[in-house]
Amino acid sequence: MSALRSRLAALAGTVTACLLTACTTAPPSQPPAPPTARPQAVPLPLAQAQAPAAMPGATPRQRIVRIALQEWQRWGGQTIRIGRDDTACVVSSPLPPPPPPLVLPDTMEEILQNGSLQSSSADTDESFGTTAAPGCAGFPDGTGMEATPQGCALAQRYWAIVGKEVDCQQITEGRWAWSAVFISWVLRQAGLNERQFLTGQSHSMYVVDARDGILPAPAFRLEPLPAMPRPGDILCAGRGRDKYLTGVDEIGFGTTPMHCDIVVEIDATARVVKTIGGNLQQSVSMELVELGDSGLVDGFTNSHAPWLVLMRNQLP
Repeated sequence: MSALRSRLAALAGTVTACLLTACTTAPPSQPPAPPTARPQAVPLPLAQAQAPAAMPGATPRQRIVRIALQEWQRWGGQTIRIGRDDTACVVSSPLPPPPPPLVLPDTMEEILQNGSLQSSSADTDESFGTTAAPGCAGFPDGTGMEATPQGCALAQRYWAIVGKEVDCQQITEGRWAWSAVFISWVLRQAGLNERQFLTGQSHSMYVVDARDGILPAPAFRLEPLPAMPRPGDILCAGRGRDKYLTGVDEIGFGTTPMHCDIVVEIDATARVVKTIGGNLQQSVSMELVELGDSGLVDGFTNSHAPWLVLMRNQLP
């Protein structure tokens, strides 16, 4: 009997202790998110400020193309011709072409050439250049659609995909070139996950991802040029000091200046590949890339766009 009393007393003590400490069963902890192949910034809410239109039944490849086209239209539909005559001309734009540059006195030209003053260069951003021949319109840094309130707001959305808040002054500066975050934003909006594609503020980041095969389910594989792109592929080139790379093995992760465009259409009759990219002539622009003599995209037909590699889309 005394043993029973002791057990009952012990049980009562346990109940009392639970009541005093609000004894409850802790909910099971959520498993941590699986690590990505390389660190990813948390997107800011601004990145989702304007969701793409519903696309029921569209494949990932089709969503990429449609979203790129939607963004191009939001920017006013600027178009650049990358011609077989080695020119790169803005052939249509929502803005009037800027006035021609001032002709500097000989003494001022000498100062610029000697490096005493810093002249602006298209190679400070991720465009391919401005005018290439008389009559070719171009928009210097700090001008064009990116300098408008609408352009700034749109470019800020792209930066938000990599967790960056960027002001309108920075949007117009070459060191805040936004073409890589444009690509990153489009692919995330199209539904590509972190097993398929990782965002980055430099094109060389995701080109190296594809080259080195770091992703478990990569959306893209690299294919050498000359080649014929398909809609949904991504076409890339070196720029600036690395404009004429000889192979993808020379690309450094986040250190090699590059530019990439999304392929949206092949016009076989006109022998033109249509691509869309960000920060091209200070806007989201469509490029009309004229094919080379082989009937393919190559790295030498136009010196403004010395294409280096095709990121071949492996999604349906």
